Amino acid sequence: MPDPVPDTEDSIKVCRQFCGSCPSFKPNKLNEIEPHALFCSRGKTDQHLSEIKDNGCFCFGCGIFEKYELEGGWFCIYGKEGKK
Repeated sequence: MPDPVPDTEDSIKVCRQFCGSCPSFKPNKLNEIEPHALFCSRGKTDQHLSEIKDNGCFCFGCGIFEKYELEGGWFCIYGKEGKK
């Protein structure tokens, strides 16, 4: 089982590069709703699933995704475990 993603400033810096340009992040204003970012560490957004439009996922290109051997993607919608 992969190590959990640390909730650190270094992780957030990497995350911002990908979440900021993610086609689902900005249109759904996920930065305005807890946990704001770093969903692979902090868990899914508190925004109700019915209010989120899935426009795609950039997690797969993120350095954190590879470094921590994550699977699933769409952490903002599905939480730390990603899309199953």
